[in-house]
Amino acid sequence: MFSYSAECMGTIFNFQIEDGLPDAELTRHCEDAMDILRDADETFSLYKPQSEISELNSGIRSWDSASSEQKKIREDSLSWKDQTAGFFDPISPAETYDPSGLVKTWAARNACHFLEGNGVRQFTLNAGGDIFLSADLESPLLNRVGLSNLRSIAATGSGSNLVLDLAGTNFRAVATSGASERGEHIWRAAESSSYVQATVVAKDLVLADIWATALISGGDAAFSEFEKRVDKDTARALVTTRDLAIRSSAGFAELLATI
Repeated sequence: MFSYSAECMGTIFNFQIEDGLPDAELTRHCEDAMDILRDADETFSLYKPQSEISELNSGIRSWDSASSEQKKIREDSLSWKDQTAGFFDPISPAETYDPSGLVKTWAARNACHFLEGNGVRQFTLNAGGDIFLSADLESPLLNRVGLSNLRSIAATGSGSNLVLDLAGTNFRAVATSGASERGEHIWRAAESSSYVQATVVAKDLVLADIWATALISGGDAAFSEFEKRVDKDTARALVTTRDLAIRSSAGFAELLATI
């Protein structure tokens, strides 16, 4: 199996590829895919003072002069706010516009589509814990995705406590949000939210990531909205509460691997 890892956006992106292409060609394709991610980081990072979004937020640049890509991400971010009943929100409590909850998986999806368009058909991408599975993936191993046991990967005893088997399904994405790796980085729309981890399995990586974030933000209220708004053939969810109770949406258990 070919593996390629690189750092971007403060996290690690890891490609696992089971394809017949030469390693040198796969390396070149992965490097080009990473350029897509790096370009997104240069444009949308709030940690880079010279990025377009930093200049827009500071007033150095007006939204009238913003790139079409920047305007599209803002439009999509606000649309996702509506689609999640406000539990995903690109406006922080400090009133800062911050679409980072969308940008990482949007850019990761673009990078994966680039690989698929260039003939790489059998792969996964782990984008800092969010997983993209290629449309034609056949590998039994790569179609299995482990879910974190609430410990940071750097901690003693870290690992998976559940394993999904997505072979033969239309689900090509798994996104997990929570505090295990990055602490409390998601602002909570509902103070009563007691969710510490949320995993969404979906056909689309962006949808999975947005709803995983929304579930952490909104807790039980967001879960109710997920069940009302998202068909189980489009996405399914699993959440863990502070008292370590587990709740899932309809059909989630069908995706658990037989071990």
